[in-house]
Amino acid sequence: MSSIWKQLVDPDESLFYSRGEKGDIRLGDLVKRGEKNFSLDVQVGILGVPQDEGVKRNKGRVGAAEGPDAVRQALYRLTPFEIGSEDNITILSLFDFGNLVVRGSLEDIHGRLQDVVETILNLGITPIVLGGGHDITFPDFVAFAKEKKSVGLINIDSHFDVREPSPQRTSGTSFRQVLDNSTTLILPQNFVEVGIQPYANARTHYEYLLDRGSTVFTLREIQERGVDKIVSVSYEIAGKLTEAVFVSFDLDVVRGSDAPGVSASSPSGLAAEDLLKIARYVGLQRKTQMIDIVELNPKYDVDSRTAKLAALTILNFLTGVANRV
Repeated sequence: MSSIWKQLVDPDESLFYSRGEKGDIRLGDLVKRGEKNFSLDVQVGILGVPQDEGVKRNKGRVGAAEGPDAVRQALYRLTPFEIGSEDNITILSLFDFGNLVVRGSLEDIHGRLQDVVETILNLGITPIVLGGGHDITFPDFVAFAKEKKSVGLINIDSHFDVREPSPQRTSGTSFRQVLDNSTTLILPQNFVEVGIQPYANARTHYEYLLDRGSTVFTLREIQERGVDKIVSVSYEIAGKLTEAVFVSFDLDVVRGSDAPGVSASSPSGLAAEDLLKIARYVGLQRKTQMIDIVELNPKYDVDSRTAKLAALTILNFLTGVANRV
């Protein structure tokens, strides 16, 4: 455990908002940070990866490197209280590991990320990893799948992200790398894409997924059948005969009016409330042992709208975790 602190930078203390009132607790009051404050009773850990080299390689608009701290700034101002929840997140022990050191090449960063996530998971902690670009999901998932017999994966996204590395990995190659990598131990039948938009993906990528036996739920199917039904079926597929499930949230799955600050914005997409429903649902499921939230680009955000949505996604996930039965 001691070795990972050299690969991390402590989160900026100014991000941890506090009213200084006993009757008005904020997340900034609850979340522990700093090596000296770490203890083995931590249940959920937040980790930032402030880089967007994969987005740049994928010919996207850069700026996601600023994402992790923008999420923290929004998250730590919020309260843990929600009317109607049986248990709120104050029952959870939360820790912010800070940001990964991002020097070197993208491949160097990914290797470092894999090591840190693996260490966190081995301590029995559920990681919430903040991007950064969607390229981080590949090393995240390799670490997640290690030491497990079988795993499932759900990608909440407008895009398939199954491009072939040619030759380098990018923010658009993560799920091709996952499916084609023999060390990840995932059956393609346990991989589900949710929220895929029309006119945003190549036919060849769709055919690749169908040929592998994976499942795709489009934006249209969600609109016609309802997000509750789709997420339930998706989880059933990802969780079938698997030990654990990883869920990746790409914020560009949400329509631009609700989430303008992403690497690839679109006027259509899920509503913000849809994303929060999904986060709550997967948080409630005991098999969910890790999530990541990617592609927040504060350079294009409006009134921190997208950062606030990412923060609410985390809170809805945590509330689900707190209410597991």
